Amino acid sequence: MDSRKKLISTASRLFHERGYNNTGVQDILEASSVFRNNFYYHFKSKEDLGFEVLGRRMRWWYEYVLAPSLDNRDLRPSERVDVLLDRLLSIGCSKEGELGCPFGNLAQEMSCIHEPFRKALSDFFRNSSKRLEQCFEEGKETGDFKKDMCSVEVAEFAIAAIQGTFLLRKTHRDPQVMHRSIGVLKQMLGMWIEKTCGKGKKFSAYPVSDLKSQ
Repeated sequence: MDSRKKLISTASRLFHERGYNNTGVQDILEASSVFRNNFYYHFKSKEDLGFEVLGRRMRWWYEYVLAPSLDNRDLRPSERVDVLLDRLLSIGCSKEGELGCPFGNLAQEMSCIHEPFRKALSDFFRNSSKRLEQCFEEGKETGDFKKDMCSVEVAEFAIAAIQGTFLLRKTHRDPQVMHRSIGVLKQMLGMWIEKTCGKGKKFSAYPVSDLKSQ
């Protein structure tokens, strides 16, 4: 692994474990065994590296979470939502899940003190909510979801509930929090599923085995 990749990988891990503000450039250098002059050859500052880490995590999110779920055209819209929730459950129950959601952690830490980070994270959460909303809207057209479902509000609530679940998972250090909360969220969303789509009033389980580390 070259020095740039080492710095990004190490910073990603340390930011997640310790937080952005509690991680200094020297910490990253020592953990990655990269010299200081190499750091400043690749990055202007810790902030510059921070945005690179955030971009990398966002690409991971789209590739390994959204693409196989909300973007999977081989599945019905209701099934895509089901897969999304199961993938989030798998992440939350993993070792990394014990550290909380990296996006949520950074949002809580930086939103009040760093406008560029706040804006980037706001766009990320809004886009995720919009993708879920679009899946609900498509499901209303295919007969998966009830016509009177308010897609905007339900999608926004689901994203908020997921973030709260990751926060409790981190605080309690209990993966069962993920199972309970995702289960309740599935039940709630199941109330909007049309019986005629063949799934009844609850989502089915879906195996997740191909998630790669962030």
